[in-house]
Amino acid sequence: MAAVCHHGGAGTTAAGLRAGKPTIIVPFFGDQFFWGTMIWRSGAGAPPIPGKRLKTDELIEAFKIVYQADTREAAEKLRVAFQHEHGCQTAVHSFHRNLPLKKMRSDLEPSFPACYRLEDYNLQISRPVAQALVAAGMIEESQLTLHSTYSWEKLSDDDNPYMPVHGLMKYGQKAFNDIFVDTPNGLKRAASSNNLLTGAREGVECVAKGVGKGFGHATIGCLSFYGDITDALEHIPNLYDPYYDSDKRKRPQVDDLQSGAKAAGNAVWHGFKDGFTGLVNKPRTGFERDGILGGATGAAVAIPNIIIKPIAGTLASLTWLSRGVYAEAKNLTKNKSSNSNKRLSVLGIEGHRRSSSASSTSSDDASPAGRASYESGLNIDICKEILANFEKIKNEHDTAKKNESDNAQVKKKENKLLKLLKPKRGKSATRD
Repeated sequence: MAAVCHHGGAGTTAAGLRAGKPTIIVPFFGDQFFWGTMIWRSGAGAPPIPGKRLKTDELIEAFKIVYQADTREAAEKLRVAFQHEHGCQTAVHSFHRNLPLKKMRSDLEPSFPACYRLEDYNLQISRPVAQALVAAGMIEESQLTLHSTYSWEKLSDDDNPYMPVHGLMKYGQKAFNDIFVDTPNGLKRAASSNNLLTGAREGVECVAKGVGKGFGHATIGCLSFYGDITDALEHIPNLYDPYYDSDKRKRPQVDDLQSGAKAAGNAVWHGFKDGFTGLVNKPRTGFERDGILGGATGAAVAIPNIIIKPIAGTLASLTWLSRGVYAEAKNLTKNKSSNSNKRLSVLGIEGHRRSSSASSTSSDDASPAGRASYESGLNIDICKEILANFEKIKNEHDTAKKNESDNAQVKKKENKLLKLLKPKRGKSATRD
């Protein structure tokens, strides 16, 4: 076989090059166009021919190219390069090199990755360690919170432009389904009930639930539409301001009500600040970059910014506040679900219990270390070490907390004594 001709998928492209064959790619979608262009630029094949416009003349010309000596030579060089590469090994090393090991490593015992946090003691621990501490009575399950090595929530609220009606259409469809699809279906099921009283109660509950969810989704859709409009309004200066980047700030990350309120306040403050300080900063930035003409341009764009930026910031404040309320509601729902399944996630799942060959303790051992070993599957000596280290950390924490409380009490008494000893000035002294 002198050459290969295919659609240009990553695996197929690699197989052809590994065999040292010049390549003709006829891409249809996705990354196939990218691989076709890369083959062409490397000299190991013909220019890609999109499948929708494939013609006989172009295919004939491509066959002529892959038979040329320099094309075959380029393909052979790639084949040799492939033989000296270790792609899978390099990919695995790259994966491990970018792992957040500091956040993954469990305190007290590092054999398993951390998945829980003990906020009171600033510890991140693995499931077996959590099982050992709970079983030994050192902590309560309610003290455990989930430990995330990376937060992906920022991807759900990035700075990419969207269609202003995207959120409105998304939640509008949900509201329509809640009210006009789910509610009638629920009423039909309630009407088919044999018990009239039960059917009436189910019907009322169905209507209340459907209308309530529909109203909620409609409200979120309207707020989302409003938010998209204010986001677009904040980017209006980018259309006429060549020095817009000098005012650009990192987009706020809203995780709860507090961060939403802070972002709302900053939106108003930055809007007025940038609008009025731009009268000085814009001409100066323009002059530094483009000389006298840039200074004049900066002065010209600063005038509309006095109006647009404060208005955009004020309107955006409601957007960020509503996003904070929405994030807080999601957090409350998430925490409620997490708390309801806490026992399942810590001790309810067998995990390592009784399945680990390292555990040599039976359920008859009633000592704290014995119970910890039985529940976690860890060796009893390891459990003893875990409990001893945690006891030390706990004592240090309690001592520090007690000292802090004592210092606060002493400070309070000193302030009270100073107030008593402070001389009071009479009226005559005040007049003098």
